[in-house]
Amino acid sequence: MTLQPGLPPVAILAGGLAMRMRPATSKVPKAMIEVGGVPFIAHQLRLLRREGATHVVLCLGYQAEQVRDFVGDGHAFELEVSYSFDGESLLGTGGSLRKALPMLGPVFFVTYGDSYLDFAWRETLSVFEKSDCKGLLTVFANADRWDSSNVVFLGDRVAIYDKKNRVPEMRYIDYGAAILKAEALADYRADSTFDLGEVYSKLASSGQLMGYEVHRRFYEIGTPEGLADLEAYMQRSEAANSEFSGLIAKPGTNADFVRTYIGETITLLENVSPESIDAVAHGLAEQRAREGRLFILGVGGSAGHASHAVNDFRKICGFEAYAPTDNVSELTARTNDDGWDTVFVEWLKGSRLNPRDAVLVFSVGGGDNERNISRNLVAALDLAKKVGTKIFGIVGREGGYTGRMADACVIVPPLFADRITPHTEGLAAVIWHLLVSHPALKRSQTTWESKR
Repeated sequence: MTLQPGLPPVAILAGGLAMRMRPATSKVPKAMIEVGGVPFIAHQLRLLRREGATHVVLCLGYQAEQVRDFVGDGHAFELEVSYSFDGESLLGTGGSLRKALPMLGPVFFVTYGDSYLDFAWRETLSVFEKSDCKGLLTVFANADRWDSSNVVFLGDRVAIYDKKNRVPEMRYIDYGAAILKAEALADYRADSTFDLGEVYSKLASSGQLMGYEVHRRFYEIGTPEGLADLEAYMQRSEAANSEFSGLIAKPGTNADFVRTYIGETITLLENVSPESIDAVAHGLAEQRAREGRLFILGVGGSAGHASHAVNDFRKICGFEAYAPTDNVSELTARTNDDGWDTVFVEWLKGSRLNPRDAVLVFSVGGGDNERNISRNLVAALDLAKKVGTKIFGIVGREGGYTGRMADACVIVPPLFADRITPHTEGLAAVIWHLLVSHPALKRSQTTWESKR
């Protein structure tokens, strides 16, 4: 494996008592809990090495010697590992980090000893290096799914960070990794006890905390449920690797690429929000119950999806559905006479779009007027919003205009930059077939399943 360019030092905060994991942590620290028969800290260090880390500082407190004895100098993990110990009294996450500051240098990553965070660490650093902020916090659009959301994320900044006083605008959660400049901790004494969240909160209130949105869910071993989720995730990953490792790479077959692509697809499916799919299904069912119509919009490959999906929604779900791109004569006439940007909006006007109807968008980017991408989708969504038509989407990247305007939207996260388009379009087909099979929408049995 080719390693990424080196990261700055990574501090791992692993000194807590882990009360939520008792009795498992009565005699061992949380970092030594076994996942798949191996202490968790081993998984964490291997992930960091893969991402380009070379120096890790373990900030330890409770049962520190067990972690030190297992990890040693880090040679077994191809890392340099240093240690900072709280001492007789635990210093809290902030205090532990402050004490380790002399080992970390001017800029460093910080993460938690119970967090397994498989995301683009190097890319996050590149974003931070272009700013003049004192810190960057990775955030995840949690919406209270995995834990209570504690972040208000606006633009590229964390506007509010607060774990105690929550407000309705908090849709994001601290993902578990951050980049800090040493000066962010300059106001604290080396022997003081405090929570790292206090630092994040102060940086956010002063406009000094960047936010970097991660789309792949986090895993943790801080609770029995979290541990079970991580073990299941690793078992799935191991099973997938085992299944495809048996392929024999014959000359010219590029079997490694095939394994990589399939592995990426599995990862993307694991990171698509089931709740968002369910919300689209129930939203469409509500519009069908109002005797509304479904208009499916897509351009390029997504136009092909729209045509296929129209058939499925009509035949399987009993939904009166249409795709403007199926009418080639009208589409080309409007393009020729009025311009491409107007084809969807004028078609919808001619169809007397109304509040009972629904618009479903298939798109890789979701539309973007500023960058002159799929402006025809943007115009159509503006009309839908104006007349009160419900908007739904299956899109990629960050969701674009569709993601911002939709009543419910499924986003295929852009985890693999070189293959965003094929992955998004491929999974769009999986997701709409899931929708037409959803109990809230399905009315008719499909042909082969009806044969016994």
